[in-house]
Amino acid sequence: MSSDHVYFGRPVKAYNTDKRVWLVSTFRVELIRNGIEKAGSINRLARELGYRSRIHPGWSIRQILVGEQPFPFEKLVKLSDYVGFPMDDVLRYRTEPERITVDNTNEALRKYGLWCYHIVRLRMR
Repeated sequence: MSSDHVYFGRPVKAYNTDKRVWLVSTFRVELIRNGIEKAGSINRLARELGYRSRIHPGWSIRQILVGEQPFPFEKLVKLSDYVGFPMDDVLRYRTEPERITVDNTNEALRKYGLWCYHIVRLRMR
């Protein structure tokens, strides 16, 4: 992304953010669900955001959805623009990775009708 890239009237560099952004589960799932609804599928959403895998472009989106990895900042900017949600508002939902749990992620997945991505905990003996 060039340094003169503008998002909703503000230069992206003005956000002074890290390269990766963790979002609270409820908001993260809602934001991705809105993107999936607009794009028509998780794979199409991934292509809209610039993922180029020929086999499964939606894999990275799925990993972000279930809290396994954070958003790369540039992809988050594209997603917020794609769904029409101001980046200032998105960044209000930043969190620390240790605050993302299986329970709060599964609750959010059920709440937004994405229960098919439900995370199963394995018990270790």
